[in-house]
Amino acid sequence: MNSAVIAFLTCLLVLCVQGQPGHSSSKCMCYSYVGPIHRRFIKGIPVIHNPSIYCSKTEIIITTTADDQKCVDPESRLGKHILEKMSKLRKNRAASTTTASSQTSTQSSISLHTTSTM
Repeated sequence: MNSAVIAFLTCLLVLCVQGQPGHSSSKCMCYSYVGPIHRRFIKGIPVIHNPSIYCSKTEIIITTTADDQKCVDPESRLGKHILEKMSKLRKNRAASTTTASSQTSTQSSISLHTTSTM
């Protein structure tokens, strides 16, 4: 074979290998989970990291009242409760954003209409 073809195929192979995720759990933030914890000891809003190319699992990180960051198992009772509440919160925000944007566009079209008649 021609050396240019071999070099091209080698470069192509290297690019393909670099695009493949290696051991995907190496960039996960949660390696162990906190045991049962009461909701009153959670301070602030939990941070949820959805699965990505860097970490293949859902991670829930809470801040406790002692300012410690702990990982919650998404399959635990608390984890399922947090995911359910955050899902409802996102749906409510999306609905209110849609309503607010439609009201804004209606108001802007009214103001455009009134300015154009002057």
